[in-house]
Amino acid sequence: MTPQTLINDVIPQAVTHALGYTLLHSLWQGALMALLVGILLRLMHRHSAATRYWVAWGALIALLLVSGVTFYNLYSPDTVSLENTALAVDPAGFTSSITEAHITGPSFWENALAQGQGYFNEHLPAVVMLWLMGMLLMGLRVLGGWVYVQRLRSYRTQAVTQVWQQKTLELSQKLGIHRWVRVAESALVQMPMVIGHFKPLILLPLGAFSGLSTAQVEAILAHELAHIHRRDYLLNLLQSMVETLFFFHPAVWWISDCARTEREHACDDLALALCGDSLTYAYALTNLEEILMKTNVTSPRLAVAFSGRRRSLLGRITRLVQKSNLRPSFSEGFLACCAVIAGVMVFSASAWANYTVPAPSAEPEKQAEKPVLSKSTIIAAVPKQASENPDEDLVLQQLDDDLIIVKNKKGKVVEVYVNGRRIPKSELGKYQSRIDQQLAAAKKGKTIRDDDEVESAMAQVEVSLDRIDEERAHRLAPRAPMPPMPRTPRGFRRDGVAPVAPVPPVAPVAPLSNDKEGNKRYKQSLKEYDARMKEFEARMEEYGEREAEYVARRQADQEGRMTEHNRRLEDQNRRLAEHSVRMKDHEKRMAEHAVRMKDHEERMKKHEAMMKELKAALVSDGLIKSAEADYDFRLDKTGLYIDDKKQSDALFEKYKKIIQSTTGEDVDLMLKKEGANFRIQSNKSSEKTK
Repeated sequence: MTPQTLINDVIPQAVTHALGYTLLHSLWQGALMALLVGILLRLMHRHSAATRYWVAWGALIALLLVSGVTFYNLYSPDTVSLENTALAVDPAGFTSSITEAHITGPSFWENALAQGQGYFNEHLPAVVMLWLMGMLLMGLRVLGGWVYVQRLRSYRTQAVTQVWQQKTLELSQKLGIHRWVRVAESALVQMPMVIGHFKPLILLPLGAFSGLSTAQVEAILAHELAHIHRRDYLLNLLQSMVETLFFFHPAVWWISDCARTEREHACDDLALALCGDSLTYAYALTNLEEILMKTNVTSPRLAVAFSGRRRSLLGRITRLVQKSNLRPSFSEGFLACCAVIAGVMVFSASAWANYTVPAPSAEPEKQAEKPVLSKSTIIAAVPKQASENPDEDLVLQQLDDDLIIVKNKKGKVVEVYVNGRRIPKSELGKYQSRIDQQLAAAKKGKTIRDDDEVESAMAQVEVSLDRIDEERAHRLAPRAPMPPMPRTPRGFRRDGVAPVAPVPPVAPVAPLSNDKEGNKRYKQSLKEYDARMKEFEARMEEYGEREAEYVARRQADQEGRMTEHNRRLEDQNRRLAEHSVRMKDHEKRMAEHAVRMKDHEERMKKHEAMMKELKAALVSDGLIKSAEADYDFRLDKTGLYIDDKKQSDALFEKYKKIIQSTTGEDVDLMLKKEGANFRIQSNKSSEKTK
């Protein structure tokens, strides 16, 4: 299965086309956006870090929106390719004027562009599949990071003392944070970080309060509260989504890295405004840098960590110590505005270039979109309005193999197609001279109105266009090599697919008798037809050989499958025989078990009879008050004991006979064994010890 068939089975072809070209356009759009961000950040070096952060973060969102607009403009579900759809032609519905004209081939750049576009179109499904696979892997990476961050909230954490929680509340009120911010120590993190937005949690490394001074801990808390005040957790989630969508673009990663750096600078500024001592804050950064160098750890990307990007703390310390004047000048602001305007103009020009102006219509109702014409198209289908409104009948003229002009009944040019592409009205001026030249040549041509003449002329045009297509086939883009195919899975049919019989060539259509040029081309077409017939006969012989090989492979494969089937039947019969033996053993064991169960039931009946007779004798002899009373009955070779009181020898002999008569065992023989006794306790259980 090729990527094209796999993608087309899951995603509509129109979506695949729009998505592939959106990814292609995102390459230059992202590069231009990165260039614009670099210029703006260079010009705005005196602005605040918060402003620079919004510039970088806004560039990521702008790139996402521009790609969305590009996809919307390229997505056209109603577009029908003429390679798969044949257009019906009604000779009575329009007038066709066809003249012989000079065939002008495309330029070098047009040919190169056509080859590149054809190559990209052929590999478009593979590009989309690779992008989907990469986005899936990046999405799993982001999801795994989110799960790990959520695990940090509760696993191996402990709340800080009430003093630090109160200090965090005071700093939150100074920043205008009205949510409850919880602070905890964690054994899994090596640097301070913020997790969550609606229920924010500040995690500090275990022992951070003992390793840092009070002022330094306050500076760290102020920095983390600045992240909460700026809603950096949500913005970081959205930023990670953009990175997942454009994972293949280095410019996006560079812009995202700039945004993270400026985010840390902005939080440093807010924390410094709360603490008021840049030296203390710099010492806190230095101590954390030492921790990072010793532990060699990194923070989760979805958590907003105090250290920010790895190895960026030195730059932040230098920025705090050597803080310069941040008041921007007028010239810098003016140049930044010019850069923004230039970027907007470039994107607007690119969007306008891709915009197609719809053809005007006399009726306000919506017109159906016309299909794209290919080089082998003779005429286009007449719009629906042409048949409904006779005043708007269209005349379609193919004056050149590259140029197709559609006019209304009044002779006004309505649409123009060049190389199968519809030309917008804004670009008609480029082709005006060529249109005028070909319209002048068309007036000298003969207008065909009779049905027979139309059919004959159409046959001649088909022959001419077949010849043109064969000549142009040598200039088309070469077919890309087939990608490596996966190995054939086990169990797949080894005989392959049956060979397909070749299609015989179509004989050319005879021209009119008075058409000398047509007769000349017809003779040439006959020669080519004879050559194609010889080639067809050779292919038929090859097809016969392949068919014979295929039949032989099928027979050999059938014999192999029958042998395998017989072997499996033998294995099944052997397993059935073994199963029969096991079933017989099981039946034998079940019969033995039934005998043992019967013996057990008989012993239980004797035991119940003995207990009943013993209780009755004990009650009648006055040894116990009732059959439900608790007692201890013990009989051994020394005598009879009731509740550890020895009874008379007469009672001893009496109860020996009761037990012997009910159980059928020799009680004297049993009691001769060392330590043997017969005991009943609490009227609930009986025990015979030997």
